[in-house]
Amino acid sequence: RQPDPDLMARFSPLCCGLLLIASAAQTSALAIELPIQSRQSTVGSIKSLSSTLLQISPRGRALQEPSTFGGGFGGGIRLRGGSGGGGDGEGGGDGNIISKFWAKYLDLLDSKPLQTRMITGFLIGAVGDIISQISGGTKASALDLKRLLIFSSWGGFGFTPVGYNWYNLIESTVPVNIPARFFWKMLMDQSIFPGVMTAITFISLTVVEGLCEGFSLTLDRGLRSTGLAVRGLPTLLEEGVRKVRKELVPTLITNYKVWPLAQILNFAVVPIKLQVLFVNLVAVWWNFVLSMTQHS
Repeated sequence: RQPDPDLMARFSPLCCGLLLIASAAQTSALAIELPIQSRQSTVGSIKSLSSTLLQISPRGRALQEPSTFGGGFGGGIRLRGGSGGGGDGEGGGDGNIISKFWAKYLDLLDSKPLQTRMITGFLIGAVGDIISQISGGTKASALDLKRLLIFSSWGGFGFTPVGYNWYNLIESTVPVNIPARFFWKMLMDQSIFPGVMTAITFISLTVVEGLCEGFSLTLDRGLRSTGLAVRGLPTLLEEGVRKVRKELVPTLITNYKVWPLAQILNFAVVPIKLQVLFVNLVAVWWNFVLSMTQHS
């Protein structure tokens, strides 16, 4: 019996989402965009499963089109959003909400690439800090909203624009025809980005949180004055530098336990269009580490 295309269309985005989240939790990636020819059997097995799911749009139409992504692999499938509009006799009006959301998100990545990634980074940063606060003993009803807003704003409006341009720079710098291109992209990324960006993160958060010491904002008590005098910028910068000297090496050791493998998979199978999103998903865990370190 042949599978019902409409049924597959409804459930494929959900399956893709579940696979992506599960893969990120294990520092691996669901192949949203996959090369046709693979040199590794592991990537090949992921491709076989994912391409079946991802070639079906919310209305059951194929989404396959040529792509230059893939480096040394060559060829590939590029995922693009469907219209997500109203009904036209093909079931569009009552389409699965996840299908419509995913199609709209892909469209926004094309029409407003940086803004969409910044909002995504903000939301994922918020999730990481909420997990950090609750794990540290804070009740959900008493979340520190000031801390959450500062940390997630840094993730969305500080890290994300830098990361967006950084991955584009990597893509344009590493030669297309070099063997094992994904490995060299990972090497370029992990030799420069983690140390620089982690140091900037610690200093920036220390300064911003110090400038906001005069008030508190929590979920249960709202906005209140702390009575603390705001320290000057030079003092806060010195404190940020001290934190970097103390915490940078241990944080980088944790970084290198996970991110090199995650980035190999990211550069090998995830299209440029979704690489920042993949990093943001893995960063739910990483933001938890940074938040716990920053506020320890």
